[in-house]
Amino acid sequence: MLVAGLVLVMLASVPLVRDWREAAAEHARAEQAAQEIASEALRRERLEEQAVAVSRSLHAAGRARVGRQLVLTGCPSEQAQPSGPNGRLPASALCTVDGIELRADAAEAWARLEEDFRAAFGRSPCVNNGYRSYAQQASMYAANPGLVAAPGTSNHGLGLAVDLCGAEEGPGSSTWTWLDSNGPAYGWGLPSWARPGGSRAEPWHFEYLAAGGDRVQ
Repeated sequence: MLVAGLVLVMLASVPLVRDWREAAAEHARAEQAAQEIASEALRRERLEEQAVAVSRSLHAAGRARVGRQLVLTGCPSEQAQPSGPNGRLPASALCTVDGIELRADAAEAWARLEEDFRAAFGRSPCVNNGYRSYAQQASMYAANPGLVAAPGTSNHGLGLAVDLCGAEEGPGSSTWTWLDSNGPAYGWGLPSWARPGGSRAEPWHFEYLAAGGDRVQ
């Protein structure tokens, strides 16, 4: 009877051991996945920081170059730039490029990018959004609060962001790949959260990273 009882206890404990091992393995897999996600987020953050550093260096070098020729005439890109109020920038701080308005320094940088893009593809990049007034942002937010940033919290309201046309410049296209690879040389790039696979992927949303602390983070 004693032997039989021990056998029964051992048999009963087998599923418990198996369940414990499976739970431990699942926990280990979850920890590994969390570590991989954290590592990828850190990698993207470092890439963005590097892009900003390169952009600032190039921007400073451009300012120091004697007789530097500006692409946009009459655009105050080399003057002190306003950092707000969001959605209420004065008209004098904005310049038009590719049919949209941007803060003057961002517009000049985009114009330089646009020149080289046109040389590569024979046309300008397709963009459908630049600076948005507070009222425009509020209207778009009311229509689509799940996708559009609340008014006063978007880099569009600072003239430091553009949205690409999805059909022409969608992810995976040669033009999008060019913009993603070459944009940082002009101060423009995708913030880490907007990249494919990012926390809120918007691969059409490029920002003037060279603006540094002026941007909404």
